[in-house]
Amino acid sequence: MRLQNVLLMLILHIVTLNAFAQNKLTNPINGRLLLSANYGELRSMHFHSGIDLKIGGAPGAKVYAVNDAYVYRLSVSPRGYGNCVYLKHSNGNVTVYGHLHKFNATLANFIKIEQYKRNSFAFDTIFAEPAFTVKRGEIIGFAGNSGSSFGPHLHFEIRDSLNIPVNPIPEYYNVSDKIPPTIKSLTVFTLDNFMNVNFQRITQDIQLKNVKGKHNIPETIEIESPSFFGIEAFDNVDETYNKIGVRSIHVTFDNNVIFSCVIDSVGFDKDHYINSLQAYDLLIKENRNVIKTYVERGNNLNKYKNVVNNGIVEINDSLTHKVSITLEDDYKNKSILNFSVKAKKKSDKNHLLDSQKGKCIEWNAGATILCNGAGLIVQPESFYDNACVELKKSDTVVNNFSSVYSVNLHSMPVSKPLYMLIKTHIADSLRNKVMLGAFSNGKLHAVDAQYFMGFATAKISSSAYYFVIVDTVNPQITPKFKDGADLRKQTNLKITVDDSLSGIQKYAGYIDEKWALFEYDAKNRLLTYTFDSERILRNKKHSLKLIVSDSKNNTSVFESSFVW
Repeated sequence: MRLQNVLLMLILHIVTLNAFAQNKLTNPINGRLLLSANYGELRSMHFHSGIDLKIGGAPGAKVYAVNDAYVYRLSVSPRGYGNCVYLKHSNGNVTVYGHLHKFNATLANFIKIEQYKRNSFAFDTIFAEPAFTVKRGEIIGFAGNSGSSFGPHLHFEIRDSLNIPVNPIPEYYNVSDKIPPTIKSLTVFTLDNFMNVNFQRITQDIQLKNVKGKHNIPETIEIESPSFFGIEAFDNVDETYNKIGVRSIHVTFDNNVIFSCVIDSVGFDKDHYINSLQAYDLLIKENRNVIKTYVERGNNLNKYKNVVNNGIVEINDSLTHKVSITLEDDYKNKSILNFSVKAKKKSDKNHLLDSQKGKCIEWNAGATILCNGAGLIVQPESFYDNACVELKKSDTVVNNFSSVYSVNLHSMPVSKPLYMLIKTHIADSLRNKVMLGAFSNGKLHAVDAQYFMGFATAKISSSAYYFVIVDTVNPQITPKFKDGADLRKQTNLKITVDDSLSGIQKYAGYIDEKWALFEYDAKNRLLTYTFDSERILRNKKHSLKLIVSDSKNNTSVFESSFVW
């Protein structure tokens, strides 16, 4: 009886999922679905968790609930998804609508009341019980450009009952697509003596002229052993020009599958493995998205299948071997690259002593590296594969707070941050202002740090020259109107806020000594107050006070007046 119940529940679950998929879901926006980005597309530090839909280049397109649901979560943020609605459906799936220009009137009124209750623009609430229900096709908001968005569009997701984003295309929606992926280049990577360390590898690039369909490289490629391959590629769909991601890649060696990867249903906890899927050194040095057909030992992305010897090719004979790499998109349009390889003598320049590259660390081991007033603590599994880390004291003098130290990770991405400690001589009054300056590629940025027993401590994740700095500079506040200005013909007032080191942490605006709702657009460093006749009187002179603090509690106060 128990087995029958389990089977019945499984059947009902499958039927529910199929009904949700076939439907049968209405479009989240009017008209055809035109993609500007697809699911699983390679982004900075994460896989794209949904699809981006074009809305005509300007905010305001109506956004619809794709099926009956209740509002599960509402979020307002100056970053991330900006204005966002999460709907939970009867089968447990959640649909997400991000970067909205504004919410529908009911939701907008609720959010505004709560913002004034909390004296906070940022707002994020999960409803334990349904407070708002919506019907299929009901308007829930209007698409826009809020949060970390750089052009008006709708970001749309479907998440399963475990909160894992799944690919909406083609399981739930169809778009027109007869275009196979485009292959830009093939790269051969040769591994070094300290097996599988990427810092020392030799790369051999074969540039291709935007290959689509089937292509044969006529010349046999000589490769050193052991090696693996990298593919730089993108996809397109009909009716749009945007370059989007490739869904899957498969590699055969002498007709035997040695590597497969399909990017679907990637959980948020797996996002950081994108740095291991890609050739990280080529990404940071050349801004190229090259997918590696090699699975590093610390890479637990569960999207790989049929992987032989971690995708590494070793040739121990003088024969010619056939390799085929197949790329597919969501509609199984294929591009196939065929080529032959044979062994060549290993290059002498690949045999460098490990000591020349600092301390070599097994991927699953920890280490402590010390250097005359500074130290690095490496946790086990901080890297995706074996790594060499170099810590050196520099002769450069920047300030009196500390010496300058060079950290070289040899273009290896980190899975967990490293802990850096730098000895510092700093006044007691400045200890809560401590940060690390990080200089790399001609640019200086600041890393948050804490003072502890004579050291500045911080988490780091990249190569740079590091040294102790302090943040004692107040944020900058610049109004876009003059004091006492007549703003009666305007709908809002705008003020830019900026902080060059630790960044804006909090702010509060007051009109006539009462808290006022200023919306914060972090990407444009802009605060906006929309005039509200329910809270301030018309045709009157009003006082304005704005208090802005950064992450080290440096605070600026701006006071002015205006007529509205």
